[in-house]
Amino acid sequence: MGMRVNKGYEKAAHLYDLFDTKDNVAFFYQFAKEFKKILDIGAGTGRIAIPLAEKGVEVVCIEPSQAMRKQFYTKLEKSPSIADKITILNADAKSFKLDETFPAAFLSGSFDHLLDDTERIKSLRNIHQHLNSKGKIIFDVFIGLMKNAPLALVDKIMKNKIEYHRYIGTKILPHNQISVLLVYKTYKAGLLVESIKQESLAAVITRNKVIQLLDETKFELVNEYGDYTFSSFNEGDSLLIIKAMKKENSQDY
Repeated sequence: MGMRVNKGYEKAAHLYDLFDTKDNVAFFYQFAKEFKKILDIGAGTGRIAIPLAEKGVEVVCIEPSQAMRKQFYTKLEKSPSIADKITILNADAKSFKLDETFPAAFLSGSFDHLLDDTERIKSLRNIHQHLNSKGKIIFDVFIGLMKNAPLALVDKIMKNKIEYHRYIGTKILPHNQISVLLVYKTYKAGLLVESIKQESLAAVITRNKVIQLLDETKFELVNEYGDYTFSSFNEGDSLLIIKAMKKENSQDY
């Protein structure tokens, strides 16, 4: 059996939810519950959008990956009662265009994949013009996980008598980028039935750079958290969560 190699999550989207166990839905709901409608940028399989919709929030989802959108639609088929609460668009943070503005935009696990300041500024400016006056942007950045690490088994999950393994390795590249290698192996009755090798790129960024980019794109920092329980961010934390607001009277681009 040969391994399939791909960029992004196109071949492993069906395994994404199995391994993405970040306990952050309640965190984002604390912001979403203030509003009737929000943006979810890099919505993936709807892991956050679907539970928000179940609580009555209308969610417009931006997701560039066809495979991730397919998983999202499959999940929605099982929840027809919220179909009218969710819109899924094939676009990314830099390119989406809508004829309306929103009180808030969320990015979970997406900002790290903006690979340089050009992409970050384009994305933040585009989000800026899709927010209401004093609209909020909330996003997480994994600033402390960017280092060289050999491929190693990091997760082993048993579900419905099927065993899933995930291996992760990372390599620092020039220009403050990092290559993330993921290998997924699936076993039935002890036999390997699927093996996927996947490479993706992320960016290394500091807190100071994030704050600088927000200011440059007309956002005002409101709060910083170090985890999804609203703990304050402290220097040395591996996770940075930003809440920022569109600056008062700032003009769109």
